[in-house]
Amino acid sequence: MSQSTASPSTAPLPFEETEIAIVGAGIVGLSVAHVLTRLGISVRCFDAGAAGGAQSAGGSRIMRAAYNDPRMLWLARKASTGWARWEEEAGRPLIERTGSFLIVSEAEAELKRLAGLDLKVRFVSPAEQEELLPVHRPWSRPVILEEEAGTIRARDSIEWLAATLGDALHEHTPVLGLTQRAGHVLVSTRSAIYRARRVLVAAGMQTPMLSGAMGVKVPQVYSVHQRLLFPMTSDLAARPMVSFRDKSDHRHGVLYTYGLPALHDGLFAVGLEPSDTDRSGGGHPDQVIEHTLALAAETLPGLDTSRFTIESCVSTSLEHPDDGAPWESERLEVVRRGAVDFFAGGHLFKFAPALGEMLAGMVLGEEVPAMLRPE
Repeated sequence: MSQSTASPSTAPLPFEETEIAIVGAGIVGLSVAHVLTRLGISVRCFDAGAAGGAQSAGGSRIMRAAYNDPRMLWLARKASTGWARWEEEAGRPLIERTGSFLIVSEAEAELKRLAGLDLKVRFVSPAEQEELLPVHRPWSRPVILEEEAGTIRARDSIEWLAATLGDALHEHTPVLGLTQRAGHVLVSTRSAIYRARRVLVAAGMQTPMLSGAMGVKVPQVYSVHQRLLFPMTSDLAARPMVSFRDKSDHRHGVLYTYGLPALHDGLFAVGLEPSDTDRSGGGHPDQVIEHTLALAAETLPGLDTSRFTIESCVSTSLEHPDDGAPWESERLEVVRRGAVDFFAGGHLFKFAPALGEMLAGMVLGEEVPAMLRPE
């Protein structure tokens, strides 16, 4: 009696064509793909996981324009206009424009500086602090309100952008490699090979890995920190609230503390932004959680600190060319190699509409924008 065994398929992977391929379906990749789709450009957007499931995950982000770098201020303003356009297109709010508190040591000088940049800022009294952020005790030092800031509905924004792409979005489709050929780039996945005229890599932590395989160094580092999500007391859960960044309190060796409404399930997020970056991606989570709990218990009586969930946040940033340490301020960069552009940076969510337009124009043939060129 003969017995046959099936041999593994040796059929070659199918080839598919696309004008532009985007690696990474976080907020930046989705934004670029959205712009290109609206222009009628053939595009494929790939992600190893779910859209917005890595660094863009979470319910909310702070939207603000108070930056030291004039380039970032310009980008934030351009993005604010873009968010309004997206909201009109989506037919629903994507930002809660409630404002944001800023607490710094030299408040008078900072208020004067921000006002000189034509930002709508002012001091708020303790009574107004309680009205705008009732979960927090009033600060003992001056508090600046950036009136046109707000809180981005991050989860809603990701879901809407992903839905606009339709079949152009390929979730759970890791890109295994990029190969440049004359006139095109081959994008290899497990199920097919895509031939694209140009490729944009905006894959967060995975960007240096893909660039390294092509002999390109992208100077990006990352850190992981934990923020805690607390239930608000029942009388406050439905109230709109401002976010805050407190850059005056460095007791736990942090750059600043922050808090913002999670915009789902009546939760409020509190985190400590580390002053240095642990390249291993860990730090001391137990200690961070302990410090965050202590901060919440001391300053946020409107939260139920007996119950919380932990949200791990991955932040990327460009490393300083002198010592390899991370830049504290937001910086963005594109490293170009032939028909492939590698985008890197950090704290990107708020800039998404502006970056989408800027990077879409770049992959369609424009030069790398001056503010994105390596320094």
